[in-house]
Amino acid sequence: MELHTFAQLLAYAGSAVGVVMVAPQIVRTVKHPHLGGVSPWSWAITVVACTLWLTYGLRAGSIPQVPGNVFLVSGAVAIVLLVPAEWSRARRAWTLLGVTSTLVLFSTYLSPEQVGFFAFGIGLFAAWPQVLETVWLRRGMGPSALSMTTQVLKVVGQVLWLSYAVLAVDAPVIVAAVVALSTNALIAVVEASRRRAVGSSGPLDELELAAA
Repeated sequence: MELHTFAQLLAYAGSAVGVVMVAPQIVRTVKHPHLGGVSPWSWAITVVACTLWLTYGLRAGSIPQVPGNVFLVSGAVAIVLLVPAEWSRARRAWTLLGVTSTLVLFSTYLSPEQVGFFAFGIGLFAAWPQVLETVWLRRGMGPSALSMTTQVLKVVGQVLWLSYAVLAVDAPVIVAAVVALSTNALIAVVEASRRRAVGSSGPLDELELAAA
């Protein structure tokens, strides 16, 4: 198998993981609608960043970026609207649509490479609201609505994307994957440690702890 073909397979695998990872978070949010701990800001930034990565993939001919990001954006939007938040769902929806549309329109004035770095720059901030929520704001509190299965899949997906980017020498994806991998691993470790300390509260928690 050629190196390029192998790299493409890794990218498609990363896309597949990206599609699957939103499902456990949606399920846990629906089952525990009043349980906090999931940052809508993190998922909103994910929507914006992945929309731009989709734009980058279409314009740069990086086809593996396309299918995964289409489904990831859809799932992330659902999470933004489902999790408890101070803003109403309507306000969240219209704000997200306005910001994303504006940035996509702005990206039409950029080269594909610039769009990639633009997506990379925004994506750098995606996990940080969740890091703040998990590591700092929930100190001394019990398990959150955060899905450990989703966190583990995020880590796996970023490992696959990083492997692809190294083989394909895709600089924007390399840096974005390294940052996303490190921050999501931190979130997973802190949340798993907290759950081990306080004990699981139900079958879903036990499943997610096993996956961690």
